This record gives sequence, C-alpha cells and structure tokens, in this order.
Amino acid sequence: MRRSAEITVFLSLVLVCVSSLLMGLLESARTAGARLYLQMAADSALSSVMSQYNRALWDEYQLLFLEYESEEAVEQSFRDFFDYYLEQENLYPMRTEEITVTETVKPEENGGQALEKEILSYMQYRLPDAAAGLAGIAEEAAQAATMGDFKSLLSTCRQAGKETRGLEKRRIAVEAALRDLEEQKEKASKAAGREKEGSFRSSAKKLKQGLTRFPDRVSAYERELLRFTERQDRFFEEEGGNRFPEYEKDPAVTSCKEQERLACGEMERAAAENLKEYQKIGQTLKESEEALEEAILLLEEAEDDTEGEDVDWDGIRACLEAVQIPRPLGSREADEEKAALLDRLEELFNQDLLDLVLPDEAAVSTKKVSLKGIPSSRSCADADTGKPLEQLLVNEYIFLKFDSFLEEQKSGIPKEEKELFYEQEYLLCGRAGDRENLRETAERLLAVRGAANLSYLLSSPELRSQAEALAASVSAGNAPVQVILSLFILALWALGEAVADLQVLFAGRRVPLWKNTGTWQTSLEGLLKLDFLNREGRQDGSDTGKGYADYLRILFFLEKREVRNFRMLDVIQWNLRKKQADFAVADCAYALSVSAKVSERHLFLLKDSYSRMVSTAASY
Repeated sequence: MRRSAEITVFLSLVLVCVSSLLMGLLESARTAGARLYLQMAADSALSSVMSQYNRALWDEYQLLFLEYESEEAVEQSFRDFFDYYLEQENLYPMRTEEITVTETVKPEENGGQALEKEILSYMQYRLPDAAAGLAGIAEEAAQAATMGDFKSLLSTCRQAGKETRGLEKRRIAVEAALRDLEEQKEKASKAAGREKEGSFRSSAKKLKQGLTRFPDRVSAYERELLRFTERQDRFFEEEGGNRFPEYEKDPAVTSCKEQERLACGEMERAAAENLKEYQKIGQTLKESEEALEEAILLLEEAEDDTEGEDVDWDGIRACLEAVQIPRPLGSREADEEKAALLDRLEELFNQDLLDLVLPDEAAVSTKKVSLKGIPSSRSCADADTGKPLEQLLVNEYIFLKFDSFLEEQKSGIPKEEKELFYEQEYLLCGRAGDRENLRETAERLLAVRGAANLSYLLSSPELRSQAEALAASVSAGNAPVQVILSLFILALWALGEAVADLQVLFAGRRVPLWKNTGTWQTSLEGLLKLDFLNREGRQDGSDTGKGYADYLRILFFLEKREVRNFRMLDVIQWNLRKKQADFAVADCAYALSVSAKVSERHLFLLKDSYSRMVSTAASY
C-alpha cells in the first residue's frame, strides 16, 4: 500500500512558516522591550549620576548641583551605572560602545537662571517664612519704580547745581576782580590827588596786578563754560537725545527736569554773552594797563632824577583818567556767606558717609577678599526676563541665607566660615571689602531716601518757597541760575534729611518710605547749620515705617538679575571653600544630557549584531 506524504510536507511547510512568524513576533516584541529597557537603563544611570550632588552645598544653601571634575569623569560615572543594567542575564544582550555628554547646563549660564530655578524650588517650601517679607510687596514694587523717577531727578538736580555753582564761581571771580580794580583805581586816584607818593605806589601796584590777572580770570570762565556745555551735550547723548527716560512717568519729575533743561539753556546763552562782554572789557583794560604804566613811569622817572625834580602829579592824574574800569555786569552781589554754606554742605556729602550715619559704638568689619577667579569676574550674560513674583521670591531667599550689617549669622553659618560678614551688601555692591560694600550700600540708601524726600519737598509749596528764597540770595538776581539752584538746594535738603534717616536705619529702627509734615525732621536753617548730623533731640523713627532690610529689598528690586545671581554664586563659592578647598561653581552642573551608543544582538534572528543610540537628560 502506497502512502502519500503530501500532508506531511504541507504540515512541515506550515510549521516552518508559523515558526518563522512566531519567532519574528517574539523578536519584534523583544526589540521593543530592549528599546524600553535601554531607555530605562539610561534614565536610571543618569539619575544615579545626578544623585552625587554636592552635599555641603545642599546642607548650607539647599541647592542641588552636581560637582564633577570633567566631562570624561561624568561619562565614566554614567558608564559604570549604565553597564550594571547591560550586564544582567536577560533577553536584552547589549554592551556599551560609546558614551558622550551632549549638553551641560551650569549655574552661571543664561545669567544664573539655573540658580534661580533651584532657589524657587526651595522657596516654595519656605513661603510661610517669606510671607512677612512679601507682605505688600506689590505696592512696594510700584513705589520702588516710582522712586526711580525721583532718584534720577535727584541726581540730575544735584549734578546741574554743582556744574552751575562751578560756572557761577568763575563769573563771580570775574565780577569781583572788576570791583577790586574799581576800588584800587579809586585809591590810586585819591593818593594822586593828595600827592601821596607811598599810597599811590601801593595802590598802583595792586591795580596793575589786577589788570594783568584779569585775562586769566576770563580764560578760566571760558574754560568752565566749555566744560559746562560739554557736560550738557554728553548728558543728551547718554539719554539718547531724550531728556526724559521712558520709565519716567511722574509729572512732577518731568516738569522739574523741563525747568532745569530750559534754565540750563538760558544760562548757557547768558554765559556766552557774558563771556563776549568780559573779552571786550579785557581789551579795554589792556589799554588802561598801558595808561597806568605811563603813570607809574612818571613816578619812577622823578625818583631816578638826580636833580631832584618834583613828581609830575598832573601827568599822573591825566594818565589815571585814561584808566577805564568798566562796571561789573551783575547788578547785585551774591550772598557769599550762604553760598559758602552750600559749598560746605556739598563737600560734606562727598565725604565718607559711614562716619555720618553709623552709630558711634558700631564696629565695622575690615575683612577683604580677592575678586579673582570668582563667577562674577567672568562675563555676566543678560538673564531672560522673569516673572516679578519669582524674582521677589529669589530676593527673599537672600534674606534667609545671607547675612547683613544688622543681621549677622542669620544664615546659621558660623562667622569663621565666612569670607565676608556683610554678604547682602556684597550682593548689592560687589566690592572686595566689607567696609567698601557697607559704604556703597549707605550711598545707595542715601539716594533712595533722598529721592523719596525730594518727592515730599516738591509737593510742599512752603518748603519750595524757602529754597527759592535761598537760591535768589546766592544767584545775584540771575533768573536761570536761581531756577537751577533752587532745585539744587532742594536736592541738598533731601540728602540732608536722608542722612538723618540713615542714622535711624543703621540704629535698627524704622523710617517711613514717604514723608509728611509730621515725620519731616530737617529745617532749611538746620540744613545749613548741619543740625541734621546731631542725633540728640531727634525722633527715634516710626513704628510703621520700613527698616534696614525693607530698604535693601527695594535696592534688590532695582538690581539687575544677572548681577545679583552671579554675586550669590561668589559668596556660595567662598563659603564652601572653607569646607572644601577646591570647590568651584564652574565645576558644577544643574542639568546634563547624555547619549549612549550600544551594540545589541538578536535572539530569534540570524542577523548580526547592530548598533542602537539612546539619549537621556536630567536636571534637579
């Protein structure tokens, strides 16, 4: 009996096809599983690498950054963790071929944006602690922005007044020289009329000296006028041709600056006209000097004459009549006593401010650091604009983790582990020494308080009239000068009150942000007498005002983000080096991206091994 094998052959062929299909499906599933396993291995390996963050940095500042020696070290660390997964006996036979760090995000990049993210991650758990500092922060932010207008006005009025005073001093010197010449001529004429040889010789000598020096006084006036003009032109260039920066919205500020601008223009034109007149007077005085020399020569010839002839007094008097001394251009003389008080006041504000505002018993730290090799010594890239609330939270972190002049060891780090004691002041100023940072902080606070005080003065007609009266007495009736000096006096008055305010702040008490009649301390008379420097008899501050830390918040609000961030990194690096000598912010990373190339084998196919790429990224 013959048996047919068709069914066997058919089933064999079917079995081969079904087996191939099943093996293909299994390999496909295994390949998908291998891809997921590989991604999981890469993610886990990078997470393990990121878990090696600097512990001291976390303990002191609650910041998570990976410290590493080099990218090769990161690649090796990643390989060690990654290979652990690939070496397991499973359905995914693989081996590592190449590891590459494709991207490293450092704390310094993009103006310190990574540092801000770390701080915000920490601050969300410290909102109760920061709530006190954030209370009314929106209003304070608006006030700080408004204060920027008056701060700009304060600087403008002070600078314009200083330049005007310099030009006026030169003009007054020329006018005084003319008055002195007129006086000496009168004395010489009287001596000649009385034929007093000794008196005439003395008066004529002084008159000749005055005539000789007059051109130098005119030249000094001309040079000062050129400097005044150049400073005005430079100011316009710095403002881009616009006298009012875009942020200035307060009508009082724009009005005062417009008055000052117009007055400066009028003064410049008047000074140019005065210069022409003085130059003409100089030509007249040159001719007068020749006539005076003839009179002196007549006296000397009589003295040298051996025959003892009498002095030709008629000829001398005729020569003196030819000496023409033009009258001064100014109709009034300035009050030199009050002008000197203004000069003394301006010089006072150019002295070391700490000597004026710190309590007598205060001991100022003299610690200094080197500014070489710190994060802020490198280029500070501009940071992207952030949300205002986020920036305010970053600023609050400063008050939780960094010390200040009035709040030492607030951060909990012992003083012996700090390079600088006044860390908040360093974040604002960036100087190498504690005293320098404190001094500049005081100067900035003086500007802030001066701006707020100037706002009050401008809103008080009574106080403005007092300043205008004083300006009239020292401007000799010159209307443009009076306008400029009235604003200059208001600026000095605001700064005088600000010095008194800083004395209160550095004593640990409070000062209202905006003054009123009840809280204003300094009178104009007391300003000129420097009574604002006397701490006795002054109010001890307000219970509802703002303290030293509150004013620092305003300064930080006005500070550039990238500058603040880089200086925070400076302080962090200094302090951590007390525990770890080789710590450097530049060796830290906030985020990493790594790619891995692996060789993989098939299990259910006869194909050779093949390469696969996997990428992973992680951040804190």
